[in-house]
Amino acid sequence: MKKLHISTPLALLVLLASMFTFSGCLVDTCDTCNAPPPCSYGPDGVPGPAFFGLDWVTHQPDYVWTNNSSIPGVFRYGSYYNSLPGDFQLYYEGAFGNPCCVTEYFWEVNFSVWVNAGTIGGCGFAGADGLPSYLMMVMGPNGPGEERTNKTAAAQAGVDYQVLSSSDTEHTIQLVKGDINIRVKYTKLEKSRKAELSTDGVKVAQ
Repeated sequence: MKKLHISTPLALLVLLASMFTFSGCLVDTCDTCNAPPPCSYGPDGVPGPAFFGLDWVTHQPDYVWTNNSSIPGVFRYGSYYNSLPGDFQLYYEGAFGNPCCVTEYFWEVNFSVWVNAGTIGGCGFAGADGLPSYLMMVMGPNGPGEERTNKTAAAQAGVDYQVLSSSDTEHTIQLVKGDINIRVKYTKLEKSRKAELSTDGVKVAQ
C-alpha cells in the first residue's frame, strides 16, 4: 500500500478549512460582541427657583393685597421673595393730591409666576437644573406706563416686556422669557374692593 504524503502547505490549507468549518466564532456575526457596556442614566435637572416682588412708581399705594403668600405680611418694596409657581391676583389702591383735588385709584391685577424646567438626564450625565425666574410687579396710579416698562426691564434680566393693549381702564402686557409667555392684566376699578378681600392677603410695606 502506498503511503499518503501530504505536503506542508496542503496540510495548512486543510487545517484552516477545518477551523472555519467547525469554529462558529470566526464566521458568525455577533451584534453584542462589540457593543459598548450598558450605562446608567443621570437624574433629570430640577426646576429653577421663582422669585416675585412688588414695587411702586409715582405714588406708593395705601393698600396692597395679594394671594401670593410668598410676599410676607410686612414686606420691602423692590425685594424679591422665593415664590411657588402659579396664577395669582393682586389688588392695590391709593389716593393722592391736595384736599380739594384728591385722586383715588383702584387696580386689580391677574398675573402668573413661572419656573424654568430642568433638562432631561441622559446616558452617563445628569440634566441641568433650570435657571431662576424673576417677576417684579410695579404698581402705579395709572397702571403700567413707560416708567414702569423701564423699571421692569432693569429688574428682570432676560425678560422681554411687551404692551399688548392699553387704555384708561385696562392694560395687558406680556412677559417673554425664552419659550415662556406670561400675560399680566391690569384692570382699573371704579370703587374699592378692600371690604370684600380676606385680611390674610393684606401686605404692609416697611
